[in-house]
Amino acid sequence: MRYLAWLLLLANLGMLVWLLTQPEPQPAHYRPVPVPPGIEPLVLLSERPVSTAATTDTDQAQRGPVVSASGEQQTTPVVADDTQAGEDKVVDAPDGSGEAAQVTAPPEPVCQAIGPFLKEADAETISERLSARGYQPHRRTGEVRNPSGYWVYMPAMPAADARRIVAELDARGMTDYYIGSQNYISLGIFSGKSKARARLEQIESLGYDAILDQRYRTRTVYWIDIEQGDVPLLGSSLWSEIQSQHTDIRVQRVSCE
Repeated sequence: MRYLAWLLLLANLGMLVWLLTQPEPQPAHYRPVPVPPGIEPLVLLSERPVSTAATTDTDQAQRGPVVSASGEQQTTPVVADDTQAGEDKVVDAPDGSGEAAQVTAPPEPVCQAIGPFLKEADAETISERLSARGYQPHRRTGEVRNPSGYWVYMPAMPAADARRIVAELDARGMTDYYIGSQNYISLGIFSGKSKARARLEQIESLGYDAILDQRYRTRTVYWIDIEQGDVPLLGSSLWSEIQSQHTDIRVQRVSCE
């Protein structure tokens, strides 16, 4: 066994010496695949030739500005990018002094609407008070829709169906109805929703389909438009006086167009 172990050790040492004395393998030579005629082969960016224009610009930057024969320094004009929105634009002064002048866009005007006034006389009185404080008010009219009770009705239907239904209602002792345009049948107008709901359930118990809707009333109101000046209206003593007399009006921002 001792001799066998020595033989294995010598064999391993001989293999190690042989591996260390072997030459390094040469890398495989790459041979490009031929491409069909008319097709340009792919070229890596590092394999492309250096552009002469880029080299010239680099050399020029390293050499510095060019001086002409008359001794004047010549520089290459640089065009600045002025496409960013929201920035101030710098232009030359109109007097030719060469100094830059900063041009800023004027701020957009802010307009406000005061109202709504239910009476034209109130709007006229407030307009006069605004004019006395330096504002330029402009009155205009508008419309608002206010809730005005509840309505139970049957929608429009053919005339023959409307006549048949009202005849059946008469036979049942229900005469408080009204036939409107396009043969809709109004079954009552109520100030409270609970009474309107009771009426609807009564009609449905008779086997008819009815609708409960909220009614609205359209009325004319008056607004005063002003342009926000140096003295703001909100927070002023004038606005406090106006609001104390007309608690239901408000100020809202509107377009100046």
